[in-house]
Amino acid sequence: DLIVWSQTSWRWLETKLTELGMLTHPGYKFCFVLDKTSMFSITSSKRDGSSYKHQVKPLQIIWSKYPHVWGAHNTVHLDDLSRNFALNLTSGLKVTAYHRKRTKGKRDAELLGLGRYLEDVAKAGVSFEQINFGKWLDVVSGRLTLQDTIQGDVGGDGDGEADKKPAATS
Repeated sequence: DLIVWSQTSWRWLETKLTELGMLTHPGYKFCFVLDKTSMFSITSSKRDGSSYKHQVKPLQIIWSKYPHVWGAHNTVHLDDLSRNFALNLTSGLKVTAYHRKRTKGKRDAELLGLGRYLEDVAKAGVSFEQINFGKWLDVVSGRLTLQDTIQGDVGGDGDGEADKKPAATS
């Protein structure tokens, strides 16, 4: 399942998705799209102890509306801003921001590796809460196996049913 959640207004989000051909391409099947109106601000602490205000993408909004479909056990939140994970720390997977004009037609190798990684995660048969997504690049590069990043039982009932409906947001 794919859900797009952007920190921009609906007008610009729709323009971006249309220009990229994602809304009409048969390879993409979006459940829904959210814009910045579904976000709110929180105050977090920096490493030096100072605080700052920023917006977050609270996955609980989705999980509360569709509790029998999605939850922390089967959701991966892909984002280039770690601060957007503040309310869903175990669901966050940080990726590099994609800048179409900077790539000059080169293939996006990170996206290819990410696709393979997410397919492996979906097949793992464990609650996504158990997976350390911070190590995903190590798995893609071969330095670690996916099994190396799976921690003890963090949720779910251990019956392997946690991966029935994997969801990714960005």
